[in-house]
Amino acid sequence: MVDAARALRQFLLSPAAFFEERPPARTFPIAAGLVVLLAVCLTGGILALESILEGAIDATVTMDNPDRPPEPFCDGEFGESGSSFDDGCDEPRTIERDAGALVAEAMRSFLWIGMVVPFVMWFLGGVVLFGAGRLAGGDPSLGGAFALAGWAAVPELARLVVGIGSLWVVLSNTTITDFEQADVALDAALAPVTPWLALASLLTIGWQWYILSAGLSKDADLSRAAAGVAVAVPLGFVGLLGVL
Repeated sequence: MVDAARALRQFLLSPAAFFEERPPARTFPIAAGLVVLLAVCLTGGILALESILEGAIDATVTMDNPDRPPEPFCDGEFGESGSSFDDGCDEPRTIERDAGALVAEAMRSFLWIGMVVPFVMWFLGGVVLFGAGRLAGGDPSLGGAFALAGWAAVPELARLVVGIGSLWVVLSNTTITDFEQADVALDAALAPVTPWLALASLLTIGWQWYILSAGLSKDADLSRAAAGVAVAVPLGFVGLLGVL
């Protein structure tokens, strides 16, 4: 327990010393577990966001009744009245649905993001780190590169907590009663925290650079400066994509 606390403190405060004592490739199982943890937490975050949005919306939406056949069947164009074609024609043409429930249903279609994207990013991150180490003149190990890509999940976990927490604080005090203006209401509600979320994203990238440059310098036998440049280029590109 004491050793684990020391290792955690060392990783947070001095990743260079952490990876000096623990070569990145040897930490691969832990790094893989962090990616799995990120996938679980991201999926849970999407479910939490679903609940937050559903609670913030107090409106109904008029929509076609799925239990009523299309009008041509009810108008007798495809058979006489009373035939099997017009079963359900006594149902109303439209129904009122709770808009919050509809949003919740739509959010569930994004659950795959939490289950898949962390692993895709892990794979891409491992490949990019391995290639960056090679291009910088180092000799990275494949296992070490993928382990480092997994350790980059730690800042992402922190950003996820900040993001979901910020949305919960803001939207728990927001009530949307006009669903057609929901996007406007959400923009207005999120305006106070948007700059802070952007800052959290920048800090996440900076923290990842701090971790990855320290780890790559040890794994690829590079100077800290060379490793820093090798890591900064792909991270800068990712950050630019986030801004755009």
